[in-house]
Amino acid sequence: MGILEAVIRALIYLCVIALVFFLCVWVLGEIGLVLPAMVIHILMVIFVLIAILILARLFAPLLSGYVW
Repeated sequence: MGILEAVIRALIYLCVIALVFFLCVWVLGEIGLVLPAMVIHILMVIFVLIAILILARLFAPLLSGYVW
């Protein structure tokens, strides 16, 4: 798999995860169970950490030969 394919696949994964997150928050709001702002912020931080892990796994082979 080429690097371009891997980048596109990672971006698709991140978009799907973000879409599911916001869809869940919207559905909960529509049924009357509104989450507090702090809970949404914590969930967004978890999403960002998952995104960083996905990108780190993507670029780990490329950075393995880099000498700091």
